[in-house]
Amino acid sequence: MIPGLEQGEFLRLRKHPPERLREQSRRASGPALTAKDDDLLFFAGPVHRCRGYTESLGTGLLAGINLARRLRGLPSAMPPVTTMLGGLYRYLREADPRHFQPMNANFGLLDPIEKAKGRDGKEARKQALVERALADFQTWSSQL
Repeated sequence: MIPGLEQGEFLRLRKHPPERLREQSRRASGPALTAKDDDLLFFAGPVHRCRGYTESLGTGLLAGINLARRLRGLPSAMPPVTTMLGGLYRYLREADPRHFQPMNANFGLLDPIEKAKGRDGKEARKQALVERALADFQTWSSQL
């Protein structure tokens, strides 16, 4: 029913994939969260141990974008690590497997920003992170 996905295969897993599958997907994934031996197989959402509806939606959307890019002969497009989706992808790719924990979006995933001064420093810093992320994401997405 969806143009371009006539030959696509979709798997529907249980609500929470078995631990063994999640570990295999982490070990088997390349830089764009593709299978190391098949760059047309993308992992996203709970299979890759990311938590939350928004995080799963974001990783799934990016998997779809990158599959379309690969089918057109283009390289994968990863969002900047200064954005929440880019920071989450970095964590999923680079976290130490011995200490890996499922992850929701949080400010700790983003590259730090110069500390804001004053009484409202924490809120000002978060606002600066958001503004930088929005600008970087807009620049990145306009180049897709």
